[in-house]
Amino acid sequence: MSVFSLLAQHADIAVHNLHVAGSMVSDAALHGKLAVEHATDHLVVLAQADSAPITVEQFKEKLSEVQQEEQLGWLTHIGKYFIGIFQKGGEVFAGFVVGIIPTLVVLMTAFYAITELVGEDRVHGLARSAGRIALTRYTLLPVLAVFFLTNPMAYTFGSFLDEKYKPAFYDAAVSYVHPPLGLFPHINPGEYFVWGGILVALLELEKTGAVAQGYHVKVAIWYAIVGLVVILLKGMLTERITAIMARRQGVEL
Repeated sequence: MSVFSLLAQHADIAVHNLHVAGSMVSDAALHGKLAVEHATDHLVVLAQADSAPITVEQFKEKLSEVQQEEQLGWLTHIGKYFIGIFQKGGEVFAGFVVGIIPTLVVLMTAFYAITELVGEDRVHGLARSAGRIALTRYTLLPVLAVFFLTNPMAYTFGSFLDEKYKPAFYDAAVSYVHPPLGLFPHINPGEYFVWGGILVALLELEKTGAVAQGYHVKVAIWYAIVGLVVILLKGMLTERITAIMARRQGVEL
């Protein structure tokens, strides 16, 4: 047998083996396809185990009813409460945007218009008259200042007073930019949160019936009245302290 005959025989054997391997691959692919189809049928049956096929909307409803499985529950609670603080703050801010802020803008516009109509000269003349005696100097004058000029322009009313009264007037005026916020929010809109925090709590108590309806209005009125008493005492005390300090330092006011 020649070398060429041996090579031809081995080539025939190799081709036969390739045909056999191809047949095996085809059989494996066929069996795999059948297995996938069979498994798919079981999954469809499992998904539609109730009976009839369900629609997309019904599937969404069933999905919404599935309870979420939480691992490391304590860590999940920390995350929920952390973001919940800011979500609650956002709700309060949204309430201010649709509630107090538009009212505040209208109030500020109205009171500035009243000041222009009355005339600044008349307002200033009234301020000079109110600054002549201590009782009105540390009650009426600060009230007029914060009501018409608002914070921080209200302190300019002190220019109508003698030098020895100016520190006391400032002390009284700066102490009265918060007490009347429940009645006149335009006085100090930048610091409305001072009264706003109290108001939110009072409104919640009114909803639950812990206090009578409209109780927050009574609190706002008493807050303003008590504030008047406090600024009168502070003004008179600061006036006395100013006189003592001036005398000690040899300053004539």
